[in-house]
Parts: sequence; structure tokens; C-alpha cells
Amino acid sequence: MSRSPREIIIRPLFTEKSSTRLQLSGTDAGGRRLEALHEKGVEPRPKYSFEVAPDANKIEIRKAFEAIFEGQRVTSVRTMNVPGKMKRMGRTMGRRPHWKKAIIEVADGAVDPLEGA
Repeated sequence: MSRSPREIIIRPLFTEKSSTRLQLSGTDAGGRRLEALHEKGVEPRPKYSFEVAPDANKIEIRKAFEAIFEGQRVTSVRTMNVPGKMKRMGRTMGRRPHWKKAIIEVADGAVDPLEGA
């Protein structure tokens, strides 16, 4: 049973940490100097964060990204399950839903995440 790419990749995530992953100078999200990587001959690649379907696997996420952003080659996909936070509504406690995040590394070129959203 095949799903459409829009059902697998739900929306892009724009956070401070995800925006530092797109930089090609300064420091990356891990605090490493990107100039030091350039000196070693390692080219930093842009990484994009997306909210994905909770039951999607890495292969499905890769194919969905390459279908939405045609001409882009994905080098790696990292996924993580994010637990929902407990939230208080008056004196009752509720929980936000659990969700899944994917960090996608692109081989070459820049992608506008809003273009495919």
C-alpha cells in the first residue's frame, strides 16, 4: 500500500537549531566551527527538519522528499520520536500528541522547504 509524499512529510520545522544546520559558515548545531571542517576538506551539507508521519520509515521519507523536491539527492535521513508534552488546562492535565521528526541531509544545492509545503 503506497502513500502520497504529502502524507509522509507533513510540514517543515523552523526552529533555531534547524536554522543553524543550514549555515555554511560560523558554527553548526553541535557547536563545531564550520571553517575547521572546510580546512579538513569536509564540505558541510545542509540539513532540513520535517515533521513526518509517525509510522513512516527512513526509506519512505527519503523517497517522499525526492518526489516533492525533484532533482535533490538525499544522503542521509535521521528520525526521532518526540514525546508529547504534558499540558495543564485549569486543574486538569492533558497531553499533546506524540510525533515523529526527520532530519534530512541533502547532497548538493539548497532547497526551499516552503516550496514543497
